[in-house]
Amino acid sequence: MAQKMADWSELPLDLLVSIGRCLNLIEDYLNFGCVCKSWHSVATKANFNNDLCRAPWLMLAEEEDNEVRKFFSLYNGMILNKRIPKASRKRCLESMGWLITVGEEGEISLLHPFSGVQIELPHQNTTVEYNEHQTGALTCFIGKAVLSASPSHTSDYLLMVIDGGSRFLSFWRPGDIRWTRVTWEGINYSSFADLIYFNGQIYAVDYSGNLLVCNVADVVSPKLTKCHTIPSQPHEHIPEHLYILESLGSLFVVVRYGVHIRLAQDDCDMIPLTLVPRPYHVGVKLTYGTR
Repeated sequence: MAQKMADWSELPLDLLVSIGRCLNLIEDYLNFGCVCKSWHSVATKANFNNDLCRAPWLMLAEEEDNEVRKFFSLYNGMILNKRIPKASRKRCLESMGWLITVGEEGEISLLHPFSGVQIELPHQNTTVEYNEHQTGALTCFIGKAVLSASPSHTSDYLLMVIDGGSRFLSFWRPGDIRWTRVTWEGINYSSFADLIYFNGQIYAVDYSGNLLVCNVADVVSPKLTKCHTIPSQPHEHIPEHLYILESLGSLFVVVRYGVHIRLAQDDCDMIPLTLVPRPYHVGVKLTYGTR
């Protein structure tokens, strides 16, 4: 006698919810909801487990004057096209699934790429001494932006940015009408390279290898203190960029060398280095190139 096949559409709803919450990839969750009506009924946004680790989607560069942005899946190589008109002609940074958009006129917003929710932020000209530190291209005024919590889940959060040509840290909290500059005392630092939110605090690293921490629990005036210095490398190994990141509960600083160094190709003619005296200054300037 043939054995009767199980009817998967009749699984208890609480079991289906438990199964769905084990899926960490949004594409798997969408496929889960396409199986049948009962599975679709539990594949809601509320039942999706946002706490699971997952490979991020990478947003590709904007095609000129195009409201459609492309997202690339590191998991399966799939490209998703998403119309995001509010991000058109704007520089986009990302933190906790939100975009920080900077427009050509210096306007700044938080934008959720899929729900379309937008939070207007103070203009960049509300930062301290803006006229002295504004960048040539207003879209480049902010170099990095980090949220302390997702605006999707709470109103108690802050947005920290590297601004003013990478020279300063400023922050904004909901309700603020201007950006607040982070202060420090007795710290000699160079331009900021990167920052991250980690264990309730903001960590930043500068191009001199100083690791700095800012206690964001101080809602009035968070201050910057130095907590570590990365050991210096031989003079010939000059870092081009430093990144600070978290993995499995630990904080890492990654030093990258040779970003701007490119070896000459075989079909290029070498142009020798030329010493060009710098007027009114001691020393010389080196110029080079390929042809």
